[in-house]
Amino acid sequence: MMEEATPHFPPGSIVVKEKLTTPTSATPELLTVMFKRERGYNPDSGDWEYMVIDGTGKSVQARGKLENCQACHKMDEETDYISRSYLPIELRAKLK
Repeated sequence: MMEEATPHFPPGSIVVKEKLTTPTSATPELLTVMFKRERGYNPDSGDWEYMVIDGTGKSVQARGKLENCQACHKMDEETDYISRSYLPIELRAKLK
């Protein structure tokens, strides 16, 4: 994810993003999770399952083929539906 310009993730891959309320927050407000499922689970979104979890990591607020998640990730089909717009520009420039 941090090296390839066009990564492809195998089933079982998990990507977690912390949503912070401010750049200096010590704890996240919530976590968004992508879990790569078996082929055919969600072909329109690269077979990813989406989850929203509270900031403590203890309570799943939503899970599945979440339309609001899929709508944004559709723009990133060539990178296996993973957005890396959050990476610093210098790091994005080094992707091979």
